[in-house]
Amino acid sequence: MKKPIDRLSVKVKFQRVGKVITRILFYVLCICLAYQLLYPVLYMISMAIRDPADVNDPSIIWVAKHFTLDNFRDTIKTMNYFSAFRVSLTLRLVCGTLDVLSCALAGYGFARFNFWGKKILFVLVIFTMVVPTQTLVLPLYVKWRYADFGGLVRLFTGNEFVNLIGTLWPLIIPSFFAMGVRSGLYIFIYRQFFMNLPVALEDAAYIDGAGPYKTFFSIMLPNIKNAIITVFLFSFMWNWSEYYLSKQFLGSANRSIMVALSSIRMDLSSLSALAGTQILSNPEKVATRVMAGCLLTAAPMLITFILTQRFLADSIEHIGIK
Repeated sequence: MKKPIDRLSVKVKFQRVGKVITRILFYVLCICLAYQLLYPVLYMISMAIRDPADVNDPSIIWVAKHFTLDNFRDTIKTMNYFSAFRVSLTLRLVCGTLDVLSCALAGYGFARFNFWGKKILFVLVIFTMVVPTQTLVLPLYVKWRYADFGGLVRLFTGNEFVNLIGTLWPLIIPSFFAMGVRSGLYIFIYRQFFMNLPVALEDAAYIDGAGPYKTFFSIMLPNIKNAIITVFLFSFMWNWSEYYLSKQFLGSANRSIMVALSSIRMDLSSLSALAGTQILSNPEKVATRVMAGCLLTAAPMLITFILTQRFLADSIEHIGIK
């Protein structure tokens, strides 16, 4: 009777040891992956608060010997940071809100209504996700440079067209009509959520006398909070990091934060020339200020992710389940 008990206890011990080893390997793998993901952020922080004299010091790896905030002061002045931040934040909040509403209407239409060419139109919506923006920039530029809105400009102003280049409208108007950055993906997300809601909700609303719009805003929209959170966060983050369209349409007076960051080396050269110095001849100063600019640009997104990661993870989980 003792041998079976001994064999059982040995088996249990091996199972426990195997679980411990598996857990240790899992945590080691997670730490390695976390380090790979956090390395750029840690490097930016280390370089941004480092004195230029410490950049090429071989004895310094992460923690600098001399800390300074001059890198941030020069970068904020060079990038005109607060103006660029205001432009970017305004665009992202407005475009994010419009994307949430307009793409929800489009997704609801594809999910619940039958009309001629529905499948073809939905395929075209998905196709917009794979079309490079660079292939559309020329007709878009002409469209906003000579915007007439189907003759409405001439009807109300007497002019043939209005020039919207250099304003925020070329990025806001497409979001209003569900044609903004990544709108095809947002419409797809909404469509999947609406298709998985029971039809009985709408039938009950129609019986109570509600029309399609009242049903949408009162019944259907409150039931897809996870999709709304997902679309808004995606729109906010992608619009924040969007560079190409902002560079083409906003102009120098309304530079977004990504455009300001891309021009930081040239701006540093201009400001240093006005001050009678040659900062570009000192690559250490350039490196620390560029890293400070990268950190200032990425900081709002990092803070947003930290504050909303629970909602984002829950929303993505629901999308996967559905």
